[in-house]
Amino acid sequence: MSPDDIRKEIELKVVELLKAHLSDGTMTEERSKAISKIVLDLLQPGMNLTNLYKAIMQLDDSCPELSPIVLPYAKQYEDSITKQATSAVQNYIRVGQYDAAIDLAKKVASQ
Repeated sequence: MSPDDIRKEIELKVVELLKAHLSDGTMTEERSKAISKIVLDLLQPGMNLTNLYKAIMQLDDSCPELSPIVLPYAKQYEDSITKQATSAVQNYIRVGQYDAAIDLAKKVASQ
C-alpha cells in the first residue's frame, strides 16, 4: 500500500468517524471542522512513508477522538520498524560489527 493510499484510507475513516459523531450528537460541527482541518494540514499528498507515519502519530495529540484510527497505524509502523531493526542488528552481529549493532539498537529504541 502506497503512502497516498494509506493517507486516503485514514481520511476516509476520519470522515466516517466525524459523520457518526455528528449524527449521534456527540460532537459539534465546529469540532468536526477543526479536526478536519488538522487532518488535512498534517496528512499531505506525496508524503514519504516515514513522514506520513510521523504525521499520523501527531493526529491524536490534538484530536483524542482520532485515537481509534491512529493506534492501529502506530502499532503497524512500530512492528515494521522493529522487524527491520532486528534484522539489521542480527546482520551486524553475524559479520562481527558489534558497535554498529549496538548503535542501531540504541537509535531505534530512542525513537
